[in-house]
Amino acid sequence: MKRIGIDFTAAIRQAAGVGRHTRSLVTTLLENEPHGLEFVLFYAGGKLTNQQENYIRSLEIKYRPVVSFARLPFSEPFLTRVWQRARVPLPLEWVVRFENPFPFPNQLGKLDIVHFPDFVMAPHRSGKDIVTVHDLSFIVVPECADDKLRRYLTEAVPRATRQAERIIVVSESIKRELVERLKLPPDKIKVIYNGVSPKFHSLTDTQALEEVRSKLGLPPRFALFVGTIEPRKNLVRLVEAWRNIINTPEGKGRKLVLAGRRGWKYEPIFRRITELKMQNEIVWLDFVSDKDLPALYNLADLFVFPSLYEGFGIPPLEALACGTPVLVSDNSALSEVFEGAAVMCNPLQVDSIAQGIRQILTSLDGDHKLIDELRIKGLERAAQYTWEKAAADTLELYQSLN
Repeated sequence: MKRIGIDFTAAIRQAAGVGRHTRSLVTTLLENEPHGLEFVLFYAGGKLTNQQENYIRSLEIKYRPVVSFARLPFSEPFLTRVWQRARVPLPLEWVVRFENPFPFPNQLGKLDIVHFPDFVMAPHRSGKDIVTVHDLSFIVVPECADDKLRRYLTEAVPRATRQAERIIVVSESIKRELVERLKLPPDKIKVIYNGVSPKFHSLTDTQALEEVRSKLGLPPRFALFVGTIEPRKNLVRLVEAWRNIINTPEGKGRKLVLAGRRGWKYEPIFRRITELKMQNEIVWLDFVSDKDLPALYNLADLFVFPSLYEGFGIPPLEALACGTPVLVSDNSALSEVFEGAAVMCNPLQVDSIAQGIRQILTSLDGDHKLIDELRIKGLERAAQYTWEKAAADTLELYQSLN
């Protein structure tokens, strides 16, 4: 029996991003009931919400005896300071609390493989290690990262990739960046694309859709962005592009909906909305639950994602899977994943973003030729990226490390 340890901290504590990736991947791994493998999901301690505790308990009950949990006695910030900043070589096996009253006994035991899905690794004594790198935004677009976080990742990620037995990346674009910028050997890096959950699909229940519209306070017609409200998402230019749209025939009666939590340096985005007097033209929803996201995508006229840089781009893929036409930037991994299935724009030019939006809306209000083509190609493209394939490729990598 091969024992696989996976750092599950992000899955428990991060709603989006790496958290969603880790939840989707691990759940699919467990659903496939891999023969001859046992999974130990370890996570940083600290206070958990009732929802987080129930999530852990539900997985343990559903997938027993294939999975067990190991709760570390220290919080994630403390462990980051010890392992990454101070670089104290305290092995994971020594840190694990061997007996814990809640929620489960958490014996880590001897591991054959240790997988770290969130950029960095912890010291450990047993098992070959794998680290997943989702992007190099802290190097490629350093102006879009908090200085403290950027300095930390610039040191910790190269160190982890040098030490790891194998590296997983989520696109060929990131693999090239690791080879070119960090001088890593290509054969050490395996590309395993993200997937899209089957719950993201075209919905036909009008009543259920309208209930979500009412619940979220959505306008009758709108363009949609989903993601963290932060500089890397290029939302100031999107707001400026939308200003160019609202007085056109295509934009009349439509709003721009921004769905996502406020991130680092979110203030300039909301300040620009105020400066342009567009408070009535833009709706901010904050974070939208996974339960309501499929309906949100289905209700949108189009999905806009003019990001300055992405390692993959899960939200636009989810939109494609729902049959919603998509506009994305022609850069980074976005061009790799979406070219030919979405309208592309230059994210540095407001006019290019506005032109892409108008192109989609003109077809939507007119002959539908482009819209129909985008929907067909979008659904075909989304079908190529599944968590089942990601899990199968990950299992193959696990099995190859003897």
